[in-house]
Amino acid sequence: MPSISLKTPLVDLAAIKGSGLSPAVARKLAAAVAGFAGRVDPYDTNVEDLLCYFPARYEDRSNLLQIDKLYDGIEASVELFVRVSGAFQVGKNRGPKKPPLYIFELTGGDRERVRKPVVVMWFISGKTAKPVIEYYSKRFSRGVRLVAHGRWEWDGRRNTFVLKVNRPEELEILPNSEDDETFGLLSTVSDSQSASPAPSQDREDEELEKDEIRAEFATVHTARHVPVYRKLGPFQTKRLREILSFVVKELDVGSVDENLPSGLRERNGLINRADAITEIHFPPDSAKISEYESYRSNAHRRLIFEEFFWLSLSLQLIRGERRKESKGSVIEITDEMKRRIAELLPFRLTEAQRRVVRQIFADLTSDAPMNRLIQGDVGSGKTIVAFITMFAAIENGYQAALMAPTEILADQHYRNARSFFEKAGYQVGLLIGSMKATEKRRIQESIAKGEIQVIIGTHALIQDAVEFEDLGVAVIDEQHRFGVLQRAALKKLGTNPDVLVMTATPIPRSLAMTVYGDLDVSLIDELPPGR
Repeated sequence: MPSISLKTPLVDLAAIKGSGLSPAVARKLAAAVAGFAGRVDPYDTNVEDLLCYFPARYEDRSNLLQIDKLYDGIEASVELFVRVSGAFQVGKNRGPKKPPLYIFELTGGDRERVRKPVVVMWFISGKTAKPVIEYYSKRFSRGVRLVAHGRWEWDGRRNTFVLKVNRPEELEILPNSEDDETFGLLSTVSDSQSASPAPSQDREDEELEKDEIRAEFATVHTARHVPVYRKLGPFQTKRLREILSFVVKELDVGSVDENLPSGLRERNGLINRADAITEIHFPPDSAKISEYESYRSNAHRRLIFEEFFWLSLSLQLIRGERRKESKGSVIEITDEMKRRIAELLPFRLTEAQRRVVRQIFADLTSDAPMNRLIQGDVGSGKTIVAFITMFAAIENGYQAALMAPTEILADQHYRNARSFFEKAGYQVGLLIGSMKATEKRRIQESIAKGEIQVIIGTHALIQDAVEFEDLGVAVIDEQHRFGVLQRAALKKLGTNPDVLVMTATPIPRSLAMTVYGDLDVSLIDELPPGR
C-alpha cells in the first residue's frame, strides 16, 4: 500500500522504509525545500512542496549522443568514461596578491575506446584550490562513467571537442555498466580512490555526495527519459532524482485532489492532476522528449493551465470586489473643462492618446474607483495623459499625486508639471527623500491644508507624515518598479481615490491582462509626429 500523501511532512520520510534518508538528511531536505517554497518553518514543508520543484531539463538517456556525432556549437548530453584527469596552473604572472588559478581537465571517451576522446574543463582558484583539485582528481578517476551536458566546441589546438563547464558538480556520475571490466577501464580503480567529501564540506553532507547508487535506483538514472534538477541546497540532481523517484512510487494518488472541473479538462484536452504531477518528474517511455524540453508535454500543459486558471480566477474576483467599492471622489467631466484642457495642451494629441483619455474619463465619472494601467513606449505621451487625468481631479476640487521610482524622474515630472498646471493657476509641490527636514515639513503642511493641488514625489509620498486634504487621483509611474504594497499605501492616502499606473515595459496584452488582472489595461500604440 502507498505510504505517502501530498501532506506527508518531509521530515517524516526518514521513517518510511525504502526512502534511503536518515533523519539528518530528511531535515536538510525539508530546510532546502522550505527556502524554495517560501515556508518559514522547515517542519511545515510537505511532499507537495517537494513535487513542485520541477526539473530544469530532461535527457533521453535511452539514446545518448555518441562522440562521433558531435559538431561545433551543439548542446548535447554525452556519456563518457574518464581516461585521465588532472589540473595545471595558468596565469603564473597574475601577481603575488592574487590567488592561484588552475584549469582542471578530464579526458573521456566511449566505452568501446574506438572514438576520439573529448575534453571537459573548468577553472579552479582560491586558497583552497589544491584540496579541491585533489577532490576532483579522486572523484573523476580513471574509468568513472559520467554524463556531460552543455555546449560543445571544436578546439583546433587539441584537435577534438571541448566542453567548458561553470559548475563541475553538474557532471553526473553514473553507475558503471557490467561490461566495463571487459575493456579494462576499471582495472586501476581501487576502493581507496573513491572520492572523499569536497573541502569545506560539513560531515553531515557526506551522505549527499556519495556516488554509489543503490540497486533499486540504478534504472532511475539511465536507459530512460531522465529529469535533471538544479541543485537544491546541498542536494545534487542525482540525489534529488532518487528521492523524487521514491516519493512518486510510494505516493497515494488518491491523496491528489483534482482541482479542475472535469468538463473544463475535457474541453482543453488536459490530463488529471495526479498523472501530471508524476509525469512531469518522470516522463513515460512513450513521451517525446522534445515536448518536455519545450514545456509542451501533457504534464506541462496541465500544470501551466492550472496555475494560470486559478491566478486569473482570483484576479477576476479581486476586480469584482473592487468594482463593488464605493468611490470617495465624484468627478464630473464638463465641456468647459475639456476646453481648458485643450488650451493648456502645447500640441494635438494622437488618436491613441485621445482613445485612452476617453477610457479614463469614463472611469472617472463611474461609480467604481478607477484602477487602470497605461502601457506605451518611451515618448508615446503617457505623461501628458496622466496630467490630463490629474487636471480633471483638480478642476473638481481634489488633489492629485504622481509617484515616480527615482528622484531624477520625480524632478523631471515636477518641472513638466509646473509648466502645465501653473498656467491654470494651480500650485505644484515636490516631495523627495533628499530634501532637508524643514523643507519636507513645509511641503507636508501645505499638502495637508490643500494649498498644493499637485504633488510630485517618490516613496516619500507614502510616509506616515504625509496627509492629504482630499486626494482624488493617484498616478504611479513605472508600475513594475513598485510592489503591490506601495501601490496600496498610496491609494490609502485618499478616500479610495482613482488610481492610474504607467509603464513603458513591453507587455503582450494577453500577459498584461493576467499579470495586471486587477487593472484595466489601456495601450498607447502610436507615437506623436516627429518621434
